[in-house]
Amino acid sequence: MEKNTAFLVLILLFLFRSEAQNPPSFYPFKGFHVGITAQVEAVAKPSFFALADIDPVPLGRWTAGWEAGIEFSYHFAKYFGVSVGINYGTALSYDCAIYKRIIPGYNDVWGVANDYEPISLPMQVHELMFPVKFEFHYPLPKNFFFTAEAGIKIKEIDDRLSGNKEEFYRVGYTILVYNSTPLVEEPSEIIKYFDYWGARDVSKIRCELFIGMGLYYKLRYGDLLRFTAGVNLSFKNIVEGTYYYYLSNSFGTFAAKNDFIYTQFSYIHTLNFKKAKKYLKKQELMDTKQNN
Repeated sequence: MEKNTAFLVLILLFLFRSEAQNPPSFYPFKGFHVGITAQVEAVAKPSFFALADIDPVPLGRWTAGWEAGIEFSYHFAKYFGVSVGINYGTALSYDCAIYKRIIPGYNDVWGVANDYEPISLPMQVHELMFPVKFEFHYPLPKNFFFTAEAGIKIKEIDDRLSGNKEEFYRVGYTILVYNSTPLVEEPSEIIKYFDYWGARDVSKIRCELFIGMGLYYKLRYGDLLRFTAGVNLSFKNIVEGTYYYYLSNSFGTFAAKNDFIYTQFSYIHTLNFKKAKKYLKKQELMDTKQNN
């Protein structure tokens, strides 16, 4: 009995000694944080539908977008947190490639003839947005943490408050029309070759869904770097409109959403400088004792 008691005491002393020599690692997430974010986006192409198709339907193109802002977060548990942000950036973006066809008596000096060529005049609108998200994070080795996020992005608040009902966007492509007399080299007329225009309903506040995942890295005094990648999905079309080829009277409709793939880089100040500094001093002291 006495031998068993002594053995138990030795085990307990060993455990307490091991705990004293190996203090739990500093966990930076708990509490309020503030951060700055920067994001780049690959915005999905719009859709075109022909109603009169003498000329082939335009082809939607992927475009680029961006956002930058400030984030306020609160982590209420070891693995979970919520945040609210104020961002400024690309609210919508779309572009297309049109079919450039030779028509007798008109300009036939194309860079590309009877084939598609990008307009390279993307329609873009930038405005304020308010992302609200729920976040999960889990520790990995060497100061890394896995993170996953899901949330909504609230848009068009400023338009709603200002009383705007609708906004219109128009993009066109102009060509030069030449005289049929071969001796005349100067163009005699400038006309439209292609146009597309759309309308956006801004009378209501709009929400979009975003989902992503990535990594945190803990800096020396508890601040965090975060890299995430994900997708943003619109619940409905943002812009709807029509297109028109003037020389052939071909026309149809188009629609653009704000679906995109994003990558985001963030710096998060955790407000834990004192705790981190105190932890590091204890860790250095323990390392010194072990070396001695």
